[in-house]
Amino acid sequence: MYIETSRPRRLGNLSRLSTPALSFSGATCITFFYHMYGATIGRLQVTVNGQTVFSASGNKNSSWFEANINLNLQGNYSVRNISTVIKLVVARVK
Repeated sequence: MYIETSRPRRLGNLSRLSTPALSFSGATCITFFYHMYGATIGRLQVTVNGQTVFSASGNKNSSWFEANINLNLQGNYSVRNISTVIKLVVARVK
């Protein structure tokens, strides 16, 4: 997913990517890469079933980072349903 944070975007503009409920058993991990570069970068937030499991904000320079979110400890069930939402928010516009 890509969101442009410079003009004509406005403060607080939001982009959202969500999944339907997914069923998992055993080891469960969400892995993704992210790039947050520029003075107008806001916040990247990943929520699973309404709980924030990852958050990053601000300029991270021109580098790609890998995020690995272990969901094994988020429930005591052998099979669980999760819904994931990834949000990108514009911090400010130059």
